[in-house]
Amino acid sequence: MLLVLTNSEDATADYLQSRLCDSSVPFIRVNTDSVIDQSALSYQPKEPLLRIGRRWYKPCDFSNVWYRRPEKLKSVSIPESPEGKSVLDEWTESLEGFLAHIPRRLWMNHPAANALASRKLEQLSTAARLGLPIPDTILTQDPEELRRFFEKHSGEVVAKPLGKAYIQRSENETDSLIYTNQITVADLNDLSDLANCPTLFQRYIRKASDLRITFVDGEIHAAELIAKDSSGQQRCDIRRNNMEDVQYRSVTPPARMSSKLRKLVLFYGLRFAAIDVVIGIDGEWHFLEVNPNGQWAWMDLQGGSSIYRSFVSAFRPSRSRKLQ
Repeated sequence: MLLVLTNSEDATADYLQSRLCDSSVPFIRVNTDSVIDQSALSYQPKEPLLRIGRRWYKPCDFSNVWYRRPEKLKSVSIPESPEGKSVLDEWTESLEGFLAHIPRRLWMNHPAANALASRKLEQLSTAARLGLPIPDTILTQDPEELRRFFEKHSGEVVAKPLGKAYIQRSENETDSLIYTNQITVADLNDLSDLANCPTLFQRYIRKASDLRITFVDGEIHAAELIAKDSSGQQRCDIRRNNMEDVQYRSVTPPARMSSKLRKLVLFYGLRFAAIDVVIGIDGEWHFLEVNPNGQWAWMDLQGGSSIYRSFVSAFRPSRSRKLQ
């Protein structure tokens, strides 16, 4: 059966769970923020066991593992104390020891593959090496280097976050999202803060559209996203306005682009990948980044895709036996 590793608040897992039930795909969902209170672990030489509810499982019972969005283990029965932290550490090591017995090829995706594919700077280097077109990029803390880059591209430059792009504040303050923003001449007047934080800058691509290309076990789902700003141009960051004004259209990427993106996915050993691409007003395609564990249910619910069908197909027991 399929083992789903996630958390109790994961809406994407909720969405696929209902589709798996409709398709009679056997699975068990493990929410790591609550699993301790209903589980136990046991080990004899070569025989790790995991109890969930009343049933004991062996690693060989799982034909696939969907590594979705697990959180750190926690339990209301374990006190918040140094001793409690030690207990949680033992739980974590024990559970990860059980999971490590499941072959990596059965994971979508294995956490090691996710980690390898999650560094944006390295992604750009690898994509360029594989022949994918990428925007001219620098990471700098040097104001003069930024000014030279700005001049090189005639003022067509954006700043982008490398991390989570989300600032969580106290209860009395509003959280912040950090979008991709175009740099202006006025921004160059005071760059005193730049020395404190390495910052990514890229040539601004005048876009005709954004694309989200989703790979699931080799199947490709590509959607073109259109959202205009007040000037009538494609918006610099498609995520603004909660994407409520975005229009979606299914597209077929050029064979050459699909081939190179497939090589990128295979390079990282991914069964799933969400890739962001933009098409310039000159018709050129540009790779931006790959998210090995990105959100995708919104593409089905808002964009009319059917990505869930690829997941159902990948997780069917008959398909899984072929993978083995």
